[in-house]
Amino acid sequence: MNDTFFTNGFTFFLISSIVTLLMAIVADLICKTLTRRFNEKHKDKITTNQYLYLTIRTIVWLVCITIIIKQIKPLSSLGDTILGATSIVAVAVGIAAQTTFGNYIAGFFLAIHQPFKVGDIIFIKERGLSGTVQEINFRHTVLLTQEHTEIIIPNTIMNTAVIEDMSSGNYSELIELKLMGNTDLDKVQKIIDDILDKEELVNQGKDTKLVIKSIDKNGYLAAFPIHTKTLQDFGEVRNRVLPEIYKALKKHKIEMY
Repeated sequence: MNDTFFTNGFTFFLISSIVTLLMAIVADLICKTLTRRFNEKHKDKITTNQYLYLTIRTIVWLVCITIIIKQIKPLSSLGDTILGATSIVAVAVGIAAQTTFGNYIAGFFLAIHQPFKVGDIIFIKERGLSGTVQEINFRHTVLLTQEHTEIIIPNTIMNTAVIEDMSSGNYSELIELKLMGNTDLDKVQKIIDDILDKEELVNQGKDTKLVIKSIDKNGYLAAFPIHTKTLQDFGEVRNRVLPEIYKALKKHKIEMY
């Protein structure tokens, strides 16, 4: 029965499978070691290296499994399909339109071009999502939010989304003020500048100009930017300066609505 089930007999199948598995394990360990060493020397390329390692590892184990199943007669045709050049092209064309393959390709470009890296804090504007990049794998990107929950986002979305990397050292956000129509805007601007100048976490020298976003019967909807290095810094600054601004406006008899 062994001769009818295994191409070259059970003994040869067993020995060949063990050798093949050992070679795959060794190749996997070598790739993992080389990746770790390269990451230690080139920390800015960790995301790319990790993604390439996962790709090579998948190929190594796919070839290993294929070699093994080719020795099993009922599954031999499946091995030929996987290894056959013509079949690979046909399979690739068929898979290319599928979501899984699209996510892999998107993840590959994210790893190569690195618009963001593992460890970066990013903000996806059109979806209102922010968090720390935990992982970029074949199918999706994992974000850890400030609430310590994980968000799983397909790579195809990450590859096309407008993303702000808040770990780049420049994070800005507008703070809105509702001011009455008779407000002296120059005085308001001076109050804002004086308070922000005292903040060590604010990126000094950046534009803090007060702008009018809209005008209605009550007065102005104005806004000014706060520039910091990170989202966390911005939160700390906002929580400190807003009460001070409100207090200073009240002191100078500038009314809000």
